Amino acid sequence: MTVDPVPRRSRWRRGVAGGAAILLAAGGLAAVTSVPAHAQTACEVDFQVNEWGDDQAGFTGSVTISNVGDPIDGWTLEFALPGNASLGQGWNADWSQDGQDVTASNLSWNSGIDAGGEVSIGFNGTGYAGAPEEFTLNGVVCDGEPGEDPPPDVELTSPAAGQEFEVGTSVELAAEATSPAGIADVEFYVDGEAVGSDDTEPYTVTVDDLAIGAHEATAVAVDAGDPQQSTESEPVSFSVVEEADPAILASPSSLSLIEGNSGDVTFTLNEAPGSEVTVELTTSGGVTADTDAFVLDDDTFDSGAQVSVTGVAAGSGSVTASAPGYDDVEVSVTVTEGGDPGERVANPYEGADVYVNEVWGQQVLDQAAQTDDPELASAMEEVATYPTAVWMDRRGAITDGIGLEGHLDEALAQQQASGGEMVFQVVIYNLPNRDCAADASNGELLISENGFEIYREEYIDVITDILSRPEYASLRIVAVIEVDSLPNLVTNLDEEACQEADGEGGYRDGIRYALNEFADIDNVYSYLDIAHSGWLGWDDNFNDAVNLYMDMLTSEQYYGPAPGLDSINGFITNSANYTPTEEPFLPDSDLVPPGGGNPVRSADFYEWNPHFDELSFTQALHDSFSQEGLDDFGMLIDTSRNGWGGPDRPTEVSDAEDVNTYVDESRIDRRPHRGGWCNQDGAGIGERPQTSPEDGIHAYVWVKPPGESDGVSDPDFEPDPDDPNKQHDAMCDPEGENSYDPSQPTNALPNAPHAGRWFPEQFEMLVENAYPAF
Repeated sequence: MTVDPVPRRSRWRRGVAGGAAILLAAGGLAAVTSVPAHAQTACEVDFQVNEWGDDQAGFTGSVTISNVGDPIDGWTLEFALPGNASLGQGWNADWSQDGQDVTASNLSWNSGIDAGGEVSIGFNGTGYAGAPEEFTLNGVVCDGEPGEDPPPDVELTSPAAGQEFEVGTSVELAAEATSPAGIADVEFYVDGEAVGSDDTEPYTVTVDDLAIGAHEATAVAVDAGDPQQSTESEPVSFSVVEEADPAILASPSSLSLIEGNSGDVTFTLNEAPGSEVTVELTTSGGVTADTDAFVLDDDTFDSGAQVSVTGVAAGSGSVTASAPGYDDVEVSVTVTEGGDPGERVANPYEGADVYVNEVWGQQVLDQAAQTDDPELASAMEEVATYPTAVWMDRRGAITDGIGLEGHLDEALAQQQASGGEMVFQVVIYNLPNRDCAADASNGELLISENGFEIYREEYIDVITDILSRPEYASLRIVAVIEVDSLPNLVTNLDEEACQEADGEGGYRDGIRYALNEFADIDNVYSYLDIAHSGWLGWDDNFNDAVNLYMDMLTSEQYYGPAPGLDSINGFITNSANYTPTEEPFLPDSDLVPPGGGNPVRSADFYEWNPHFDELSFTQALHDSFSQEGLDDFGMLIDTSRNGWGGPDRPTEVSDAEDVNTYVDESRIDRRPHRGGWCNQDGAGIGERPQTSPEDGIHAYVWVKPPGESDGVSDPDFEPDPDDPNKQHDAMCDPEGENSYDPSQPTNALPNAPHAGRWFPEQFEMLVENAYPAF
């Protein structure tokens, strides 16, 4: 093991949630039943740490696991953090902490480590007190020496301890079993006698004709190694009785909740009651339930009643269900402290996980399942594990599908599973006269048709009501405010719709209203969209934009009170755009190429714009707004589609003497013109979401979910059934005229659906051209 103080950017992602993750995990477990004879685990671990924060209290740990033994399919890394160090958000693994003991298990896409291969994972933490002394992989110490795989783990999950069964009824035995070598078989025993076995998950057998009296069940798991190893479970006692007492059952029998969050418990009866039974609930400790009674009958006794239990105060509590003539059941509840929603942090992403949108992720997984190339399919599965923003692009989006509430509820569930802070990213995008200089994303509201009032009352007020609910107070809600809106007031006032948006009831008024409403919610962090370097990078556009944003925030001449500088947490650039985060071979826009003459920014591609990439542009904006009086703010960059990898990516700086050739051979941005914004051919996914990657940058984020179209390519389009206001823009047509330079193609992909719709061909391209590659 080596330990080096090497800086590392922190990234976030989590395993794909929901049913898709279960299917992928099950596939991985099935595969491990085929292993080499005498499989031996041997590993080495390289651990690097970067301490950060004003008092060096925070740190990022980077862990590289090297497999120096036989191939591994399915792994768990364990180590102890010294002192009082605690685990924060982690990536590339499923992370958990119990005391000082940390466990990291593989995700679906990185379960296999070939002989001689390696996998890199990492985490953020606080209270660094030194490197872990020892790492174990699948129970084997990572010292480079081979070790036999540990024996399997097995636990009986049915029957429950003390459970009673009436004579003549069947008793189901069930067990959970795991092993690095795979499970070959689980054998079940009652009172020491074998009663059956199962070699497929879930491991179950059914036993009939047990005698009246006390019994003891065990399970023995046998792994698939050579030689095979086995483990016997702890015994579970149960009874067969002449007549079982009527009883209320609960599943699960215990809950662990973060303060302010909820979990579900299902209550059933062990037999049909013959008539209605009223079950009453009582709670103790810092626990509440969403009902104090429910009724079960012959039709519902076995399906039961689902009760939502909320932890309102840290500590231990319980929920007890009782009914006359029935044995009570008590569900124990442990409530741990959540983040204080009243205590804002400077950077909401710091030390937090970020919500993974399972609806978008399922689209990714569906396409992966239909992809013949296994490497490409695996890369797609990895993409599904990253967080993306949820777009509220019309009033209907608030309730359509699982809706905003559904996404917030899923974020709470992910927070409960991770046990830490959780960021939820939402895009506010429905201003009247939206997208006033283009057509692909025209909105549903018009200023001339009372759009501002509708925007306030039927859109912002509804969203505000949802975001302000107490059950969501533990989430850090990042609100991206109105993409491509105010920048249109800087450069596109020759458009009639933009002229109207520049006036009363327009963009300034709408954004001010949204900021004022969100400012009253302690856990909402608003970031104003401020275009990208290819739009506002020129000095005049840049300075005009800074002045316009400051005026909007501080002037009293527009609608409502001035939101003020404290109403925002920062700005976001490159939303849904393609400008590279950095141009590695063009770091200086004033550089003169070998042939002499004008600097590289004079090239046709840059048109004297001094900002070639988003990082320089975004940091320059940060400096300018700081000089205007903003403090404790940061910037976000959307890196979801600005990677520009693939075979056409330059690998070195050009040696051409001509400035245009020099630039064209050196730039990684392969667009024919920087104005290309619609479904750009050759683009790839960019930097992974990560926290504090550079000075002044709060995070790299994926605001535009990769795979969602920018606009329909066919001018003879069918209207979008959910949002018929979306139109065709020539910039989305590969044969259309480029609005910015008619001599250049639009570079748009063909066969594109309406904006926001899933675009399989684009998604495949984005994954193939990702940089860094998956």
